Amino acid sequence: MALQPTALTPMEQFILFGDSITQQCFSPTQTFSFGAALGDAYIRRLDVVNRGLSGYNTTQALRALPFCIPKPEQAKVRFLALFWGANDARIAGSPGGPSQTVASEEFRRNLEAMVRHPCVTAHRNIRIILLTTPPIDERRNSKDDHDHYPGLGGTLRRTAMNTAAYAAAVRQVGRKLGVAVLDIHSAMLARAGHSLSDPNSTDDGTPLLGSMNAEANNTLQSYLHDGLHFSGEGYRVLFDEMMAFISQTWPDQMPTSLPMVFPAWDDETVWKQDEEWKEIKSKS
Repeated sequence: MALQPTALTPMEQFILFGDSITQQCFSPTQTFSFGAALGDAYIRRLDVVNRGLSGYNTTQALRALPFCIPKPEQAKVRFLALFWGANDARIAGSPGGPSQTVASEEFRRNLEAMVRHPCVTAHRNIRIILLTTPPIDERRNSKDDHDHYPGLGGTLRRTAMNTAAYAAAVRQVGRKLGVAVLDIHSAMLARAGHSLSDPNSTDDGTPLLGSMNAEANNTLQSYLHDGLHFSGEGYRVLFDEMMAFISQTWPDQMPTSLPMVFPAWDDETVWKQDEEWKEIKSKS
């Protein structure tokens, strides 16, 4: 097809919708940027859009969703990644700012409502990716929390076990709705040397990696700079897992399988056709 800019449709989108872990995924302060790497992988094929909302839980996210997803006539969404739970999993009643806690049952309902939201379903052939709530490291997270809220005492605002329960809830939603799940919680724990025999169980008889009851794990800690948010290494794991996940789930959607929206500069066939098209137009 000849190059006709007036006939080009807007670049389709790969939307990242999540909390602070998503919001920070383009940060230049990290040694590796997940958002930039994903955008580079899909450059000239899909626009990677960051809709991370720091501090939000899924109840707040549902209210924001209509303002974060474009209408089909504005832009087509090819991928929607939903990455929630880090704030929902905060221990109920824990001190330090307003409550962010959302009970696991309501958390599941909120995720289901996102997947079924009219603003999402309006996009035909949208590919939804549910990411499990990632693991935490209680030691690092406790230190960071106490630095910000000195009056906490020995209180933990998040625990590895409770967070694992929210990761399990995401898997449950995926199975119920038939939506693809990228299990970053299990992937990070496995890379750190801990693999649950049943990832949907929060207790297989051994202390969960990241908890105070387990030995400190240098690998897991290297993924979480404050015990909660991803370091550059954590974002590198996320990128590697995301690309492997897309390759396995939708191989035809890998960057190398998608055409560029604008042709390559050295695509002689297209540019020759374009010259022919302009010549025809000049004679008409």
